[in-house]
Amino acid sequence: MTFSQWLSHSADADFESFVRTRRDLLQPESPTMAALAAAASSRIGVSCGIEALEARTLEVFVSLAKAARTTPEIQVVGNPHIDPALAEAALPRLRDLGLAWPAGGDGSEGSGTGDGSAGGSLLSVCPVWRIQSEAITLLPTSAAESSRAYPWQIDESVIDSSTATISQPLIHNSEQAAVAEVISSLRGLVDELAVSPISRLTSGGISKRDVSRLARTLDLNLEQSITLLLAAKSLHLIGVLDDALDPQWTAADDADSVLAGDRAELWAALVGAWLRELLDVTQLAAGASENERLTVLATPKKSLFKGYGLSVPAMPLLRFAVLSVLHDIGLGTARSAGWIHAEVLRRHPLLPAHEFAMTEAVLHTCVTLGLATTPLQQPDHFGPSRFGLRLAAGLDRAMAEHAEQDPSILPLGVAVEALTVPGDVIAAVSEGLGAEVDSVLIQSDLTAVATGPIEPRVHHVLRRYAVVEARGQGTVYRIDAETIEDTMQAGLTPEEALAELAEISVEELPSTLEFLVQNTASKLRRVRVAGARAVLIVDDPVDLDVILSDQAMMPAGLERLAPTVAISQLGPERTMHLLEAGDHHALLHSAGGPVRRRRVITESEPEVSVRRRPRVSDSHLGEYMRILRSAPAAAAAQVSTDEPLGHMDRLREAAEAKRRVLIRIADSQGKERTIEMQPATLNAGRVRGTVTTTGAEASLAVARIVSVDPAP
Repeated sequence: MTFSQWLSHSADADFESFVRTRRDLLQPESPTMAALAAAASSRIGVSCGIEALEARTLEVFVSLAKAARTTPEIQVVGNPHIDPALAEAALPRLRDLGLAWPAGGDGSEGSGTGDGSAGGSLLSVCPVWRIQSEAITLLPTSAAESSRAYPWQIDESVIDSSTATISQPLIHNSEQAAVAEVISSLRGLVDELAVSPISRLTSGGISKRDVSRLARTLDLNLEQSITLLLAAKSLHLIGVLDDALDPQWTAADDADSVLAGDRAELWAALVGAWLRELLDVTQLAAGASENERLTVLATPKKSLFKGYGLSVPAMPLLRFAVLSVLHDIGLGTARSAGWIHAEVLRRHPLLPAHEFAMTEAVLHTCVTLGLATTPLQQPDHFGPSRFGLRLAAGLDRAMAEHAEQDPSILPLGVAVEALTVPGDVIAAVSEGLGAEVDSVLIQSDLTAVATGPIEPRVHHVLRRYAVVEARGQGTVYRIDAETIEDTMQAGLTPEEALAELAEISVEELPSTLEFLVQNTASKLRRVRVAGARAVLIVDDPVDLDVILSDQAMMPAGLERLAPTVAISQLGPERTMHLLEAGDHHALLHSAGGPVRRRRVITESEPEVSVRRRPRVSDSHLGEYMRILRSAPAAAAAQVSTDEPLGHMDRLREAAEAKRRVLIRIADSQGKERTIEMQPATLNAGRVRGTVTTTGAEASLAVARIVSVDPAP
């Protein structure tokens, strides 16, 4: 029995369950049973169904696919490679996804409830099953792949299944401290790039050496710095200077206004950018392989994940799955990172991110963002925070709402564009954040302590004279002699520096700080640099010729260095007076005035216009199923079609019935010819079979087939 025949004769409950599960296959423009069966049998239709399977169901399906390599009709009962109990539990799910169907009878026996309970067990009623032929090439069914464990299989004996308890006060303090610290770290990162831009490599990114230096300055580890850099790029907080000779990564022009905005909104934008980020920090930190080095902020030339391709990118799906597992653990309980990794692979066994280090890095980032926390004595155990619970529940609601608008995300039910922070989570974070402080306590040991989240203005002042020593709900700065020297080298006097620090201090400045500033200034006074002569720069050499020939400019002692450049023996102000006296219009450049800043280009993802096919909405689903079921069985008669999916369904049925067909195919030049063939297999978008006229084996691309008709 072919799949289209089973669909036509299946019980109403089974058919409705299949249609509601595979909403991605329904198309309003072709409400026919043949089109639906062809879509489910196509390579993309089968792959979308496979990625929605859990580990045990997938293992049963792999066993069925191995058996289908030798015979299309699989005897499940009595097969030594298939556990009957696991098959009994897995077959209803496989049937609902259109991956397997009963091959005997009329397809409706014992399936009044959809699971075979009306007539006993499902296998006792339907012992022989068939599967979609495309699954054989999509799954690990070869002898070499069968000889080793599947990537999603983990030895349960090595997993730490213990639980730990986390007190409510610890959860509250850790989540609030994490939110305040990550916002402070993001501000510090952008500040550091504004002060010290990093050269952009030819590949477009920055080297890990520069990232490591940046991490040491911010007191972060390498993975945290990479995560913040990727998020800052996605949020357009950093960009590249518009300089063809030396493009550098630096802060965007409007970064200060964004970072000074609402902190809860900034945190939500940061978390949303992290959820949607396609790259993995462990691969960026270590390289995709031993021979392939990756640079941060550059787009890799090829995919970093090998193996089975999913409709949702690997890292967003992994982060979503980790949050779901943390939500199921529950507030106040923690499980080991190994147990969480195994649970993620149980739910999404074909997820390409199979390495434990990737899951562990996601868990540590959850702690950094305030979405998870760890017990004091067991740092390798992780449990959800209140923010993490709310976020996971909100994402589930968002996916359900998005599926109503776009049913094509089913049966997996995850869409990257819907991974945003809900409003109730933002409100909860806003309530937990304390008010920002506008002053700090500068102590005699040259540390400045902010007792809470610090205002950006105060933070910018302190960053000129100090380095961040510790972050949390409060921030500790250490005033450093080198930082003071760098700041005063711009021409700042000791009095101005002390006045700026006194303005943000809650108490009188300690004498040790005054001594440090005065001592630094005394060292700098030994050698001073001042502008003794002026430089004239003109756009047109003729203008400089006129100035040099003017007798009024003789006291300036002008010396021509280039066609458009001359140097004066007088200072800028005196030279300007002589130019005005000679009626030469000029502009005095002031070093202390605003300098024209080079434009910063923030990189964004290219706009891609995606044309989505219309889908059947919930309101029309009942009518759509009625139209499909009301079509007479004769509708499956052999009628030529110009739809590729119809070609595939026609070829599969001919291969199963061992019938000959006439295939009209177009070559690369557009010329058409007709081939009479008896199809044998249809896999990977190609049909293989025997040509009737010559008896030779042939392999044809389905994409080049114009029509398929039954042979006379």
